[in-house]
Amino acid sequence: MNTLLEIRKAHFIGVGGIGISALAKLLASRGVVISGSDMHLPSQGMLPQGTFHEGHDASNVPPNADIVIYSAAAPETNVERTRAKELGLQCVDYPTALGMVTLPYDTIAVSGTHGKSTTTALLGLMFVEAKFDPSVIVGALVPDWSSNLRVGASDLFIAEACEYRRHMLRLAPQTIVLTNIELDHPDYYRDLEDVMDAFREYVGKLGDEGLLVYNRDNANTRKIAEGANSLRVSYGIGEGSDLYARDIVEEGGRCQFSLVWKGASIGEFTTELPGIYNLYNILAASAALLAYGGHTEHVARTLTKFHGVGRRFEVVGMHNETTVVSDYAHHPTALREVLHAAQSRFAGRSMLTIFQPHQRERTLKLWKEFVSVLAEVPHAVLVEPYAVPGREDGMEPCGKRLVEEICKTNPRADILYALDLGDAERIAKELAEKYEVILVVGAGDIDGVARRLAEKKVLVEMEPNILQTTI
Repeated sequence: MNTLLEIRKAHFIGVGGIGISALAKLLASRGVVISGSDMHLPSQGMLPQGTFHEGHDASNVPPNADIVIYSAAAPETNVERTRAKELGLQCVDYPTALGMVTLPYDTIAVSGTHGKSTTTALLGLMFVEAKFDPSVIVGALVPDWSSNLRVGASDLFIAEACEYRRHMLRLAPQTIVLTNIELDHPDYYRDLEDVMDAFREYVGKLGDEGLLVYNRDNANTRKIAEGANSLRVSYGIGEGSDLYARDIVEEGGRCQFSLVWKGASIGEFTTELPGIYNLYNILAASAALLAYGGHTEHVARTLTKFHGVGRRFEVVGMHNETTVVSDYAHHPTALREVLHAAQSRFAGRSMLTIFQPHQRERTLKLWKEFVSVLAEVPHAVLVEPYAVPGREDGMEPCGKRLVEEICKTNPRADILYALDLGDAERIAKELAEKYEVILVVGAGDIDGVARRLAEKKVLVEMEPNILQTTI
């Protein structure tokens, strides 16, 4: 594996992906000539200076490119991948390229089923506050940087490393921050034990000298940590972890808490990030910072300024008198946490939840979990699950059946079915005046519904399948 330090020209297939676009900007900052393509190009600020094409075509591939980097959503039959192969060009997918870029650095990789983007952003901001001057790639937009990338001058690199198709194994980090583990991506992993095996292999790459920062409250990450040979730092809520939170008070959309590090109280803190799940993200980032020699004031100053990343409980605007919120949650556990956070943040206010499950196969495999969560939602619109183009085109729609199952579980459920996002947007506009909050949730381009309801431009316009698989 080389480190991409010598390349002069790079072409990106699926350049609109949230991770791959950051990599394009990073290479551009080093003077690499960039070109790329996507079915729908993102807004101008998401891409560096370069030559970009909307749509895929063999002619888009520069014959003299030193490397072609493609999104995991671009199949082997993609015309540009085929052309690059014919030209004899070096071709790698995004996770491999990220591993190549981070190889020369002291790399901190943030992994786990939930919370990766927020934790990575918090960690990056805390390390900036502590003057470590890291480079950072995040799977979401960070408002402080107006980007999903920060280019630093030090030898420290912080990157989000996704477990999809074992992609995190392409990296060779010195530190792993492990947020939590449960079954996700059932289109790839056989079962939870298969996921655990992947993380065991991943953490095993740390060896004796690496550092594992892990969530002690999560049974699965705790099991992984027990088998690790590396140095370990744990975090959690309540005594027993190296860093733990206590005296937690959630009120009015704010969370106050105290932190204890290595047995010593290190102060009281406040965050506007909603939900206990975000407190875990804060603990993960803080534990890593303290392990690297950072101080409590760096945590406090970061929390004062940080209000979240794009599409993570993001208040995008107003539809007349109704507040519109967008969130990326797509796993049943994450959906439940976001709903609880919304009920706390907007206590006493009427709320309509619009949710689109991501991938039909995934929906079917997590069917009972989705029914359990959605049956608790007071007022909801369920959008027909997103079908991955070319992979799920032949699968029967299952949204109506899911709604029927929810109503059987809770006969009092107020839930409507939307055939597609256009239908969901129409329903939302018709019902908006009845609600004080509209919560729009899902991993695909359902975010566009929130932006249009709030009469704001879509934050990142990209193919839903690319968004899902290239972080």
